Amino acid sequence: MTELNLAPDPRINDSPTALRILDVAAQLFMQRGYRAVSINDIIHAAGVTKPTLYYYFGDKEDLFVQMGLRVLESMRQPLAELVGANRPLSERLHAIATLLITGYEGDMRMMRHEMMEHLGETARARLSAAFYQHLFAPLTAVMREASAAGLVRADLAPAMLAMLFLSLCETFHELTPANPMLRWTGAVSPALLVDLFLHGAGTRAAPQSATGMA
Repeated sequence: MTELNLAPDPRINDSPTALRILDVAAQLFMQRGYRAVSINDIIHAAGVTKPTLYYYFGDKEDLFVQMGLRVLESMRQPLAELVGANRPLSERLHAIATLLITGYEGDMRMMRHEMMEHLGETARARLSAAFYQHLFAPLTAVMREASAAGLVRADLAPAMLAMLFLSLCETFHELTPANPMLRWTGAVSPALLVDLFLHGAGTRAAPQSATGMA
């Protein structure tokens, strides 16, 4: 089985032109979706020629893959440090939530959706493997530790807990000051996220079960 390359193309970080192309492409992909963005759109917005773009990127799919790998790679080291830190688990969860809410640009949930809808099998496999290795596996390790310490429900798999935590982080990440929904939801914070994750949205005085609501 061929091992997938999960690192971004090293030429990108060495080239301001390649970085500009990638930044422009990422912005367009996140604004319009993968299908609605053409190579010509990216060329015009980045102010480069078509040969220049194709020197660094094979095609639109490669651009999207490099965008995703770059986002995930930027999170890999800081997340690994937080996961392995010698700090109480609640403090690590707070720090991880802060990183996932504020530490990257773009919409991770939209990126995964567009990846599954529009990319070919090889490109999907590469991004999926990077997502698992750089983000999901470290979160699952933290949840396994939380489960062993009795801080979360033992009947839920660590992977399920990781997905729940990540979903909360992605929702909070979307609620930036520019998002009009913030007026309806109220302020969000890593502390609120961790509290919701560990204790839920119900009141602690609520009955354990109920047959209905008045």
